[in-house]
Amino acid sequence: MGVDVGGTKMLMLARSREPSGGEVTRRVGTGPGTTPGDLERAVEEFLADHGLEPIALGVAVPGLVGNGRVRVSDVLPQLAGWSGWSGRAAPSLLVNDIRGALAQEAATLSRSATAAVVVCGTAVGSAYLSEGRVIRGARGWAGEIGSLPMTTPQGVRRLDELAGGGAVVRAARMPPELIHAALAGGDRRVQDVVHAAGEAFGLGLASLVNVLNPDAVRVAGGTLGYQGYWNTALTTAQQHTLPELWHACTITRIEDPELVVARGATRLATAMADGRAWARQYV
Repeated sequence: MGVDVGGTKMLMLARSREPSGGEVTRRVGTGPGTTPGDLERAVEEFLADHGLEPIALGVAVPGLVGNGRVRVSDVLPQLAGWSGWSGRAAPSLLVNDIRGALAQEAATLSRSATAAVVVCGTAVGSAYLSEGRVIRGARGWAGEIGSLPMTTPQGVRRLDELAGGGAVVRAARMPPELIHAALAGGDRRVQDVVHAAGEAFGLGLASLVNVLNPDAVRVAGGTLGYQGYWNTALTTAQQHTLPELWHACTITRIEDPELVVARGATRLATAMADGRAWARQYV
């Protein structure tokens, strides 16, 4: 079983190990006040309602995860200090959400790939492979592209504050469903908000490609669904990336983006339970 904990919702996914087995999912809302107890109760209800007994459980969370504990999460501050699931006998693991997505996407990449996964939801995060190995950093926290400092007329801001879904909602001063409606109706003010956010995200992508020189970048996240956001981001990224690096890299959107993190957490939890050494580099 995999759990994708996000800033506005949590997705629970249970997958059968049988080749003919399918997936069962459930989504519940989250927010800044969400506590570990809230998450654990939601998972227990999901398991009870479907009569499930997981053999392994992976929980993916936004923020810094170290030594099996959430160190800090900007979008879900109540999770700081949480050490993940403890209420069941099934093996469990705690992983950064974008690392979970990377684990899922790595299954479709070559073993020697240099690649990045970038997710733009409420905030922006990323994770990297270099020649098939996870780039972890000194404390295992590499990938915090959302904290990339960017110069604006209002001073230095983080990429999260300019490009993430939370930033779009704040700048538009309306919830996501009304933003979509305003874009469809040609509202120029909201179009400008989304365009500016897309430009900021594109600059983040350009920085990543210029520094990492990947052969593949896989991108997901609900913010990409705003009309005009993704095209603006791609155009901006190409304009600010060295041509040689740009043409050496394929940037594509992830298939089934809403499920990629939960599926990756499931894949990691199962691999760890089976004693597969490759999974350890992700957690």
